[in-house]
Amino acid sequence: MAVYIILQLVHSPPIRYPAYCGQNIWPRSALQELEVAFKAIGRLMLDVGLMVAYHCDRYVSKGIKLGADEGLAHIIHRSRCHKGRLLYYFPTRPSDLLKDDWMSSWCGWHTDHGSLTGLTCGMFLKDGIQVACPDTAAGLYVRTRNDDIVKVVFGEDEIAYQIGETTEILSGGYLHATPHCVRAPTGKEVFGLERSTFALFMQPDWGENLRFPDNVPIHKELIPSNSILTFGEYTEKLLDKYYHLKT
Repeated sequence: MAVYIILQLVHSPPIRYPAYCGQNIWPRSALQELEVAFKAIGRLMLDVGLMVAYHCDRYVSKGIKLGADEGLAHIIHRSRCHKGRLLYYFPTRPSDLLKDDWMSSWCGWHTDHGSLTGLTCGMFLKDGIQVACPDTAAGLYVRTRNDDIVKVVFGEDEIAYQIGETTEILSGGYLHATPHCVRAPTGKEVFGLERSTFALFMQPDWGENLRFPDNVPIHKELIPSNSILTFGEYTEKLLDKYYHLKT
């Protein structure tokens, strides 16, 4: 399970979609230097993400025609909806060993609903002290198009990027959203181990139109094929599905 500290890169007035227009949320003990550091890493991840998006557009353009302002790079560049989140995974406990699916024990399988997600590598702590993870099998995993499960490994000076659902929709299925989960370490010696990482969710602007093609099997139970929704409307439908309408 993870909790989040939300950092918006752009402040906006509270209008149609309050989830994208609120103030930044900071820990009470946060210092000004911490805010500056988070914004700096967020800006770096956005700049690199735009280069990743450019190459995504080059790949997609081989299969479908993209208008002058329809590519992923243009959509990300003009958006006001990017969010940085400090992801915190609670310390492991003895009861965690009873879980049926240890592979997704720290964070269950899912796909991000935005365009691109940038990630720093995980930082592991025990009793407030940074340590090396004693279980090399712990960490981020993805499922490939061939249904293989692969552990994602990258270093402190590297950024990983995942494809989100919106990119799959806009690309007509040429790019696929990345199913992923986070596996907690096993063994009694790892009890009390916690994990943190920083993620930047790059997303279309709330007013950006999305057309849901017939060949993209994303949330068909909510959205009929060839429907057109704004990204804000799409987000609200997913929030209702996963949170507000749960009983």
